[in-house]
Order: sequence, then C-alpha cells, then structure tokens
Amino acid sequence: MKIFSCLLFLLCWTTSALCLEGVKSVKIAVENPTNSVRAAADVVLSIPDLRKSAPDFTPGSVIVTCTSAATLEQDAAITESTELPSQVDDLDGDGKGDEIAFQIDLGPNQTRIVTIFYGPPDRIVRIRNEYPERTNALFSSKIEGLGWESERIAFRVYFDPRNDIDIYGKRSRSLQLKLFASPDYPYHEESPKGRDIFKIGESIGIGAVAAWADGKLVKAADVRERKWRIVSVGPVRAIVELEYSGWNLGPETITLRSRIVQWAGEHGFYHTIAVDPPSSTEFVSGVTAKQGVALEKSIPDDAGSVAWLATWGEQVVAPGATATEAMSGQNLGLAVLTNMQPVKFTADRLNDLFRFRLHDGKAGWYAMAAWDQEDTEQYDESVNKQGTHFHLPATPLPGSISTKGAFLSAVKDQALRMRSPIIVHVLPSSSSTGG
Repeated sequence: MKIFSCLLFLLCWTTSALCLEGVKSVKIAVENPTNSVRAAADVVLSIPDLRKSAPDFTPGSVIVTCTSAATLEQDAAITESTELPSQVDDLDGDGKGDEIAFQIDLGPNQTRIVTIFYGPPDRIVRIRNEYPERTNALFSSKIEGLGWESERIAFRVYFDPRNDIDIYGKRSRSLQLKLFASPDYPYHEESPKGRDIFKIGESIGIGAVAAWADGKLVKAADVRERKWRIVSVGPVRAIVELEYSGWNLGPETITLRSRIVQWAGEHGFYHTIAVDPPSSTEFVSGVTAKQGVALEKSIPDDAGSVAWLATWGEQVVAPGATATEAMSGQNLGLAVLTNMQPVKFTADRLNDLFRFRLHDGKAGWYAMAAWDQEDTEQYDESVNKQGTHFHLPATPLPGSISTKGAFLSAVKDQALRMRSPIIVHVLPSSSSTGG
C-alpha cells in the first residue's frame, strides 16, 4: 500500500484534527550487495542499535516505510513511500521490544532508504495498516509437539525423545496449524489445503539437531527436562524455542537451547543452537535419506562458502495415518544449508548429514522443503460456480516450486542470501515531524 512519505501531509489527510506533536523518525539504509534480485529480504533491526541514532526511540507504536531512494537527499525529494508490514519482538520475555523485523524487495546492488516513524500510539495507530498474519506457531498434543509455519509450508518437532522435525505440505497458501491441531481432524488424509506428507521413521527428519559420538547419531533423548516457548508470531516471522536440560552425552552433560525462526513466505526456517557449558562434542543436522532418492550437495569452495545438501524425488508418504509407502508421481525437495566452517558431509543408515563443532558455544543452519503439489489449489472467500471455495489456479502463482530444477535454484538462492547477507546501516538522522 502506498502512503505519503511526508508524514505531516498524510496525518492531516487522515484526520484534520490530529495533532503531530511527538511523531519522530529514524532512517535506515538497506543494501543488496549482490548482482541478483533479492525479493522479500529479511531485515532485523536491533532496538539498542536504533537508539544510538535516536535515543528516545519507542518501539511500542511504529510504522515502517520505504522508498526507491538510495540516499537521504533522494529520499527527501520523493513524495510517496510504501508501508512495509513489520513487527516488534520481545526475545527475552521481559515485556520490552528487542528487535524490529520486516521484509523488503531489493534489485541487484540496490540500496533503499527505510524510514521508521515512532511516537504516541494515538497518532501512529491511526494511520498504521492492519497486517495479515503470515506466520503462526502453536504447541498441541494433537501434533505431538511444537509447530511453526509460513503460508507455504508447516513444520513440527516431536516433543519427546524422538526430537525429529516433520513436514506438513500445503496445496493452498494459508495458515493451517490450527486446523491440523483441531480435535479429531485427520491431518494424514488428503485435503485441498494440505496434510502430513512425510514419513520420518527413526530418522531426524529435516533440520533437527543431534549429537555425533563414536561414529553414530545420538538424539536428544536422554534429557532431564524439556521446555518449549513461543517467542512471537505475526505478519513477518514466528520464533519458537526449545530447551533440553541435562542432556546426557556420556562423558558430559549439557543444556542445549534451540531457536527456530520462520519468516513469512519462505519454504524453510533458521535453526540456531547454543550449548552450556561449552562442549567439544560434534553435532549433526541434515535430512532423512530415502531409498531411490539421490543426494545432491555443494562443492567445497572458499572460506566464505555455504555448504548444503539436498534431495528431490518421490518421498511423499501416501495418505493415511498408517501409510508408509511413497506416493508415485509426487515429489518433495528437502535441503539443509549452513555457513559454519568447517563442516563434514556424512551419512548413516537413515540420514544424510553434515557434522560440525560449535563456535563460541553456538551453531546454526537453514532447513527448507518444497512439495510439487504446492499452489495446486486456490482458495477464494466467495464460493465459485462449482459450489466450492477451492479451484485450480488460472496461472502458476509466483514462487511456486514444482520441479527439481526450481528447487535446486531456490536452494542456491538461499545459499547466496546466507553467503552475502543484506547490509543495514542506521543513519544518523532522527527528526521530529511535529512540534
């Protein structure tokens, strides 16, 4: 949606009685350092960093806007700007905002100026748009653990000694975890929305964490206590956390904390871990290995490279709660990527993996999945002529992945995003819009 970058004009246009006193702004430069298009680039702003430029910054009520300008001078000359859905997240649970998150489209080597307006809620909230929810997370015994989702795909981790991560595929873009967690809803059965499409068995699924000891995978099974927490959900991202206290690894006992971040519109999630006390144990992540499904992986490059492994093939489980066989003619892509250095590709009977050691007690990776049936159903609020809300899309929706080539291209694009992240500068220009 377009809004005028001149906040004075916009506020007066919205309501002539509105007082502008106290409305301020801080400006950000967001740069794409690559010669590739960066659609819906994920941006996280630290509120303490914003306060270095604007000491009185208050995150309780903000509007994030952007222009096509690359400099402050160009930005000042532009009369229109675009409002970007945003959310403020409290990461530590103290009731105070720690980060602002939003997404922005960037062309090759493009820099765009972003303005964050802040001030009294009775002024800001009047003109801020309502943003649709595009991520969700919930804990339910029905799905046997903690789930998170974008409108494209959903995941869940089994909150028990399995600690595996499973996949819900979607035929229609929407948030579906509440439906899957509904009492008696058969989420293993076919539906125009989606279903449980993957059979994990005893593997780790996709993007879960395990230890590697004496040449074998050790799941987070022998633990004293498990905790979960939903940090945030909203129009931009969902954040969930898991804690495994007293994980017995034989020679040592550790506490491991997982943080999972799911961004809107994405096929995957970031998974970061932290271990206390520091551990010399090797850890692993990866994807389930399926018979007859070939593994692809990155070629080792320089020190800045991103390592990845990926599979694509007929590894979609047939409908039904007890089904184990794969669906003929349906394909699923799985991938895990990391810019940790070094990593070792390895495998066991059930999994394709990479092994790594922690750096400063931490590690992280990105896990993604794409079902070739995604976007094959379109949902309309109004009932169509066939008497159903669902129908075949007239044209393929942007971003749909239905072939191996498209999936590997998405994996390589994600690798580029991780290798060359966007560059964010908080500009030294905080100003009051009203007297």
